Amino acid sequence: MIKEKPMTARLRLATLCAAALGLAALPLAAQDPSIDFGKDDNEYARDGQCDDPRFTGPGMTNVMLTDDIGRDASDCRAAFATGDVTMNPLFARPANNGAIIFGDDTSTFANDGDCDDIRFVGPKSAEDIFLFEHVGHDASDCRAGFNSGELRWQGHLADPERGQTYEEITGGT
Repeated sequence: MIKEKPMTARLRLATLCAAALGLAALPLAAQDPSIDFGKDDNEYARDGQCDDPRFTGPGMTNVMLTDDIGRDASDCRAAFATGDVTMNPLFARPANNGAIIFGDDTSTFANDGDCDDIRFVGPKSAEDIFLFEHVGHDASDCRAGFNSGELRWQGHLADPERGQTYEEITGGT
């Protein structure tokens, strides 16, 4: 039996996990070398775990928040360099509009006429609360808005339009 190098084994594991979820993980060499990792301005930046949900793999934190997109650059860059994270296929820049992975309609708010997926932005986005559990799970609403031209893709950006936070909507109560 041939013993694999740790990085190769981790990359193979990340690929298998993505495949199990029905996603195609991009090999490290095929990923965009100009990824904008963003800044280190979230509460858990520089804690040794990548908190940015645009990535996936064993170097990730267990709690995914859309507010952490592009806000844990050092941890994610280091984990990416060692192969502990790869670009999450749901957030990868599509080669063309036909390559966008819209996902499914299992979100609580699917099929309500509004796209609740932070990967898409449009006129009503500032009113929305974007939760990680809606990423890839409001396909019909997002596809309709995108195809009509009302929404545009922003999934690969380190500083996406984020909408409102819960505190902003409730006044912190």
